[in-house]
Amino acid sequence: MARRDVTLKRIAPLSAFRVGLAFSLIGLVAWLLALCLVWFGMDMAGVWDSLNSLIGDVGGGITITFGMVLSIGALFGAIMAVLMTILAPLLAVIYNAVVDLFGGFVLRLTDY
Repeated sequence: MARRDVTLKRIAPLSAFRVGLAFSLIGLVAWLLALCLVWFGMDMAGVWDSLNSLIGDVGGGITITFGMVLSIGALFGAIMAVLMTILAPLLAVIYNAVVDLFGGFVLRLTDY
């Protein structure tokens, strides 16, 4: 059984950007699917009809629709995806700076 230690000393910011972008887009799709499932589950339970009648009783002219909830959810998800994509290379730069001071991750690889 061969064993070898490898130290991760640098992460390329462009590589971190690409991975962050991929994960952000996958997370955005998962967020929108979850939002749709929650909407339809609450719609089957009658929550939205009750909420819309409550808003109408208090004098509000707004009705909560699927399009409104999906639009707000998509906007929130897109903002979070952009922020996560921007943070990925920034964290890679911070990691590279810290590694220069303290050293990197040591990974122990073994063959079976």
